[in-house]
Amino acid sequence: MANLDELRQLVDDVMHASTKQEAQHPLRRLKFLAAGLKMNMDPYYARKLGEVISYAEEASGRVSNKQHWISCADRSWYTFEYGVKHP
Repeated sequence: MANLDELRQLVDDVMHASTKQEAQHPLRRLKFLAAGLKMNMDPYYARKLGEVISYAEEASGRVSNKQHWISCADRSWYTFEYGVKHP
């Protein structure tokens, strides 16, 4: 089972990838781990994790509003992380 540190590292790897192509490998791993976790998770927090992944993907590569997407991902991550640490 994936731990939160591994998930967060993958999120960061995706967001800070210099190209969309570079983000593909960590993104695939992130989506794979998330799919396994979501099956046994409160649906609200599963949606938050989905948001984190979507925002991270938007932030990957060279995008003009990168900081906006990183900020969105961070906010959703905070909610997700709190929910899984304090069920």
